[in-house]
Amino acid sequence: MICSSDHVAEFARAARRLLGPSVSVGYAQPAMGDAANLLPAELHCTAGMVPQRKNEFAAGRAAVRMATIADGSEPFAVPMGVDRAPVWPPGIVGSIAHSSDICLAAISRSRRYAAIGIDVEPNVALPPDIAAEVIHEGDGLELESGVAAPLTKQHYVEVFSAKEAAYKCQFPLTGSVLGFDALSIRLMPQSQRFVARFERGVGSFQAGDTLEGGYALIGDHVLTVASIPIERWEKLTLRKVQVAHG
Repeated sequence: MICSSDHVAEFARAARRLLGPSVSVGYAQPAMGDAANLLPAELHCTAGMVPQRKNEFAAGRAAVRMATIADGSEPFAVPMGVDRAPVWPPGIVGSIAHSSDICLAAISRSRRYAAIGIDVEPNVALPPDIAAEVIHEGDGLELESGVAAPLTKQHYVEVFSAKEAAYKCQFPLTGSVLGFDALSIRLMPQSQRFVARFERGVGSFQAGDTLEGGYALIGDHVLTVASIPIERWEKLTLRKVQVAHG
């Protein structure tokens, strides 16, 4: 399905609603990405990319430019690190997500968030082998009454996307590439929120620590966001220092 520009803009509006006014969101269509519009530090990263990947990369940076306009700041380069993650300038937290039809970029220069993560996925059934890799015992639902319930297959892609957003959120803080079993997801369908729980320690996160996020079902896609407020991150890093010093 080829999404119209208006439809892609709907995802940007949903991401702003989920992340709050301190975050600016831009959008683009991957097929419309143009490497000619990349800044020099970004263009260097495209060497060896196949045309489709280069278009997606360029669309991501176009979405960043739109977000900077909304933020009222000057455009800046977002090259790609050796780990393929975006490299943001000092003072900026951000995240880029894309499917074959939709590209989003969220940035914030406020002191509200230490990190953010966004993801967008087609809302289709996960193949059995992928579902077996993604879904684990700790993943589940939390009903409106607060009672825990098992996942149904219709929620698998939402859990997958929530883990992707949470992984993107933690990566700038820990530098750790995690498997799908490193976080468990508790979906709250009534409020379209979720909690991602660390199943083992990673960086300043201990087992049992959490990230919070939200999601939206838009057309035939799932949009998810995750974030950690800077005040909470400062407490976690202080805790690690205190533990290290006994």
